[in-house]
Amino acid sequence: MNPFSKYNFHTHSHFDDGKEPLEDFVQAAIEAGLKAYGFSGHSPLPFDNHWSLPKDVLPEYLAEAKRLREKYKHLIDIYVGLEIDYVPGYSENFSQLMDSCGLDYGIGSVHLVMKPGSKDPSDIWFIDGPREGYIEGIKTIFGGDARKAVLAYYMQQAAMVETQKPDIIGHLDKVNMHNKGALFDTASNWYRQSVDHLLDAVSGAGTIVEVNTRGVYSGKTDDFFPNNDILKRCLDRNIPVMVSTDAHHPSQVDRLFEDGTKVLKDIGFKKITTPFFELDIS
Repeated sequence: MNPFSKYNFHTHSHFDDGKEPLEDFVQAAIEAGLKAYGFSGHSPLPFDNHWSLPKDVLPEYLAEAKRLREKYKHLIDIYVGLEIDYVPGYSENFSQLMDSCGLDYGIGSVHLVMKPGSKDPSDIWFIDGPREGYIEGIKTIFGGDARKAVLAYYMQQAAMVETQKPDIIGHLDKVNMHNKGALFDTASNWYRQSVDHLLDAVSGAGTIVEVNTRGVYSGKTDDFFPNNDILKRCLDRNIPVMVSTDAHHPSQVDRLFEDGTKVLKDIGFKKITTPFFELDIS
């Protein structure tokens, strides 16, 4: 039996936009039979928001994560990371941030899309949160042009991968979460080309694509992030993949982990690759 049959490296606790202390997640992971677990609080941002780690709380988060890594080292392998948002002109250099924090890994993600050519914080489109805000952002920031907004999202992700080379890219096609097939067509040539451009960057950087199960178990989407079509294109490019549950509560530490693994196996992947080990799923 593979010693790392279950793991999770995407977690948000009461330090950022999740629920409950970090230790509750560790205890839940041990109870669920996970052999490895990672903390990935949202990195601090230089403007007010309700979901990222406040900068003055970051040292406490890191100290607690490292304390738990030592306390539970005989029961589970714990890794300390951050989900680092890439916002041109605002986010820190990933490598410098990771070095200064003593991190084991980083997840690079885009939740905030900067209007190309702008440095005005009012020109940032928040793709998460309520759907009403998502649609309003397309209207006010991109003049109602969903295609322009989505292209900006994928270009920003490609720039993140090319310049920051994160270990993992988070929920790659999350821009589609609030689409519901109403605002743009994911089968269109322009959409597929924008995804392919990003995947080419991911392949060149050696970044791991996570299969994020949260959208499905939270009832927001019918597909994992990214969807099966994109995962097939990852396989064609030999891009490494892994499963993450994006847990915001201890009860979610392994939600749909097996389902995500099965999707990868059915598509044709033979192994899962994390920043620390590989799993044979053939």
